Amino acid sequence: MSEIQAITFNNEAGQRLFGTLHLPSTPNPALPAVVLLSPGVKMRVGPGRLYVPLTELMNTLGYTVLRFDFHGLGDSEGELNETMLADVYNHIEVGRYVGDTLSAMRWLRETHGSKRFMLGGLCGGAITALLAAERDKSVESLLSLGMTVTLASNAATPAKYLTRGQLDSRRAGYYRRLLQPKSWLRLLTFQSEYGVIWRSMKRIFIKDPPKAAPVAPTSAAAIEQRGNANPLFPPAYFAFLQRGGKALMIFSEKDRLQSEYEEKFVAFHQQQLATYQQQIDQHVIPGANHVLSFHQWRDEMLAKSRAWLAS
Repeated sequence: MSEIQAITFNNEAGQRLFGTLHLPSTPNPALPAVVLLSPGVKMRVGPGRLYVPLTELMNTLGYTVLRFDFHGLGDSEGELNETMLADVYNHIEVGRYVGDTLSAMRWLRETHGSKRFMLGGLCGGAITALLAAERDKSVESLLSLGMTVTLASNAATPAKYLTRGQLDSRRAGYYRRLLQPKSWLRLLTFQSEYGVIWRSMKRIFIKDPPKAAPVAPTSAAAIEQRGNANPLFPPAYFAFLQRGGKALMIFSEKDRLQSEYEEKFVAFHQQQLATYQQQIDQHVIPGANHVLSFHQWRDEMLAKSRAWLAS
């Protein structure tokens, strides 16, 4: 049985953060310490307690795991001052909780002698892990669940930034709702996303152009095509890979983050990514949603994580 400890530590602003430390029954000193980072505005257990079985898996393999609440969330001190949830997400995507993450790593160094780290998390936890890894070279691996590569503050105009995969998925959903009276009521009472409907239906008649040569990531055409892509993601990711970092990138097939990663990042950096293919293990869980709601989706995530961790 692993040992579970309730712990507290202070962040750079002096706010007290609360967490849970899981010590394996048979620690493996050759392994890095793991810090699992909260997604969005969720607590340290993750949505639907997603992080609990992941923590248990890591403990069985000999990893020490820390989960904690960021400031302003869960049990930790602090407040969120934004009025719009999209703005909270946007601030997370540009590094709001990087300082808290570095404080957690410092606490593990001072109290348990940890020198090497693996950071992981879902969505906002994943991008926080990456931005923290850019700041601290003792982070040698990332376990990413649904990495977000865009900025949420553009959520007020969803039609503008939906990817081709998202538009095709929306159109299929519209077809399924054609015989539902509620859908027609929303349409006729101006409650529908007309821009999204128009863009998704337009793709029936306007096919994708033939693939052209990749454009330079910094060109005006590339910037326009990437839309709301997070400009902090590519430099942080490549800095991590250039120093030998290894990443497990798990995505859910029915989650917009998977198509955004492919269309707003991979499409512009294929040649550069080819250099680091041996360091990146990417996996898509068929049919899964963003938070891996069903047991079979979580089981597949755990199985893939176990294989990657063991390797």
